[in-house]
Amino acid sequence: MNSLRLWLLALVSLLSSACMGVGPELALRSQDVPRLGVPKRATEPEAPPAAPPERCVVPEKEKNPAGLYSADAWPRGRVVLTFDDGPHPGKTPRVLDLLRKHGFSATFFLVGHAIRRDTYRLVQRMVDEGHALGSHSYNHDVKMSVRNHGERSIGYIQGQHETTRILIELALVARSDEDFDSLFEAVFKEKSGTYLSAGSLRTEWQARRGRFESLLEQRGRAAGAPVYPLVYSRPPAGTPYLGLSTRDQKALYDGALARLELLNVMWHGESGDTNPTRKHELAFLTGNLAHYAKKGGVILIHDYVRTDALAMALDAMAKDPNVEVEPVDAAVRRKYGCAPLALARGRAN
Repeated sequence: MNSLRLWLLALVSLLSSACMGVGPELALRSQDVPRLGVPKRATEPEAPPAAPPERCVVPEKEKNPAGLYSADAWPRGRVVLTFDDGPHPGKTPRVLDLLRKHGFSATFFLVGHAIRRDTYRLVQRMVDEGHALGSHSYNHDVKMSVRNHGERSIGYIQGQHETTRILIELALVARSDEDFDSLFEAVFKEKSGTYLSAGSLRTEWQARRGRFESLLEQRGRAAGAPVYPLVYSRPPAGTPYLGLSTRDQKALYDGALARLELLNVMWHGESGDTNPTRKHELAFLTGNLAHYAKKGGVILIHDYVRTDALAMALDAMAKDPNVEVEPVDAAVRRKYGCAPLALARGRAN
């Protein structure tokens, strides 16, 4: 028995020595053996460096508030489509249908008092279909900067656009016709659809904004978070940046825009749909739209333009390889080198 034990010990020793002599190229290391059900840990990629903040470059010669103007250099054939004075319950849906047909993005400059129980869903559709929104004032008062009453005039202009901003956001959060009515009455302390007085636009917009913010917080929205980051505005009739406006009138509007943190969007060409004698002429309207599409720039159209004229003009733009319809955001970025929101906030006083 002792002999057998000694013999087994010798055999074990011999085998151990043999294993010690195995070369490294055949030896298995525990870390090389995959464990079933435990995948190898992948090396986590390094986080990309943070992008530097955008820097808006304002042209040295620019004396107007930040925005787009007729004097701006523009690539030929690049078009920004803009529609004023809506929403209209009958006309605006036709415009949206035509834009959707071609996949064109446009900017709608809305009049506040036109946002009502029968039109608020059109505002929702505009956003859902990728269009930009802008303020065209509350009551389209073309003389808002002509009455030079200093601070009162600046406050009135500010109230015009701030009231429209509230109505745009109210339209976007409304869940039903009844909900729109309820929100309107809670914010404005008037029956839904009431035409707000000019005086109240200046004196009550801040209280109205406060009531609207309280309603949003009750619905779970963080305090101060905008429903829609409104960036663009257009003065009714272009005043005081067109025509015979005085320097003082322009200074009033400049001051209001600085407080509003809105970009001013003018235009390079018009469809002609406000021409009192020719606005119903098909050839006149389509000719204007074709001319300015080839030239490039911001084109001013109204929601109430002849539908067949607009349809023909958009069809022609879609078929012309030298014409490209672009969003207003792209045009602002091309001019200033930064996002429109950053520009609007950066230029505010």
